[in-house]
Amino acid sequence: MRVFLLLLFFTPNALSCFSQSLPYSHSKLIRGIEIDWSTHQRHAVGSDNFALTWADDGHLYGPWGDGGGFGGTNSKHRVSLGVARIEGPADNYRGVNRYGHADNSESTATIKGKSWGIVSVAGVLYMWVHPDQPGGWGNWGEIAKEARLHRSDDKGASWQAADWAVTNADGLVGGNILQYGRDYADAGRPSALNNYVYHYFVKPNAIPDTAGRASELHKPGLIYLARVPKDQLMQRESYEFYAGERGGKALWTKDLNKKKAVFQDENGVGMTIGISYNPGLKRYLLTTEHEFGERGNFGLFEGPTPWGPWATVSYLSRGKGTEFGHERAAEVPPNTFYWTFPTKWMDASGRELTMTFTGAGRGKDNDSFNTVKVNLLTN
Repeated sequence: MRVFLLLLFFTPNALSCFSQSLPYSHSKLIRGIEIDWSTHQRHAVGSDNFALTWADDGHLYGPWGDGGGFGGTNSKHRVSLGVARIEGPADNYRGVNRYGHADNSESTATIKGKSWGIVSVAGVLYMWVHPDQPGGWGNWGEIAKEARLHRSDDKGASWQAADWAVTNADGLVGGNILQYGRDYADAGRPSALNNYVYHYFVKPNAIPDTAGRASELHKPGLIYLARVPKDQLMQRESYEFYAGERGGKALWTKDLNKKKAVFQDENGVGMTIGISYNPGLKRYLLTTEHEFGERGNFGLFEGPTPWGPWATVSYLSRGKGTEFGHERAAEVPPNTFYWTFPTKWMDASGRELTMTFTGAGRGKDNDSFNTVKVNLLTN
């Protein structure tokens, strides 16, 4: 059954659902998201992505791509992949380049690639890395070829790669990691989930998209979920995939042929998936794109478990070009993507959050590290 809704504004800066077709019915818990653009901060212009994890030392760590990080530009101190340390509260933070160019970082980056997934577990950082794009920005087939896990025992100053990878041949691309509080240890999550780290992957396009950057979006829009014991992240044989439910209990399998999607949107999903647990509301918040990549097509969903069932909080759509499908969807800038909610910057109620996002632009505007305060409007 398809749901038809209009974009509704509860306050001048409130976002709710708009689309001709929602992948899931509207949330009964969270009726929308209010964005306070007066709090918007932009740093590290020219560097994008910035997945974030809350480490045991109290700081946030996250990878960036194709730029100089904090204090750099799109060309100055540019590296393919760097890692930043974000120190301080959401309204007064500073960024430090932990792994980047030798002239403005604490250690020198050597990895050529991109990352949208990082996590801190027992003081160790783990990060999914995709190959870089030697053929230029249109060569998304190369970046989607594999995701390889890397480990750092020194807070991102150096990295060791796993001797295995998740590949396109597995029917999987991406590599995003669920965030559970400080050092994956104190999010107030159900005890049955304590011993596992959860990873999200996307089913790749059945037919490669020849339209260049649009191939960042994958159809038929399926997201899969894997789990692994917290002390076995570098061991491929320890990963299990969600295989449906029986009697209200999730089933898991090591047979990739038996895996089942935990999320589906026929309008497509992006490789950049934000996913974090909100202990105040006891809900998982998932963000992804649809229809076209890097167009500000913001989708926010909530669910009671890492595998759902999902409900739609906000779903905004634009066309392929720069014009808006609907003018009032302009509450999210048109070139943005990869929206996340760092667990460190959630208040106890779960309603006041900070959203991070990045954008396209080759060194302009939202091609940067962006933060903005948001309120979740609950029923």
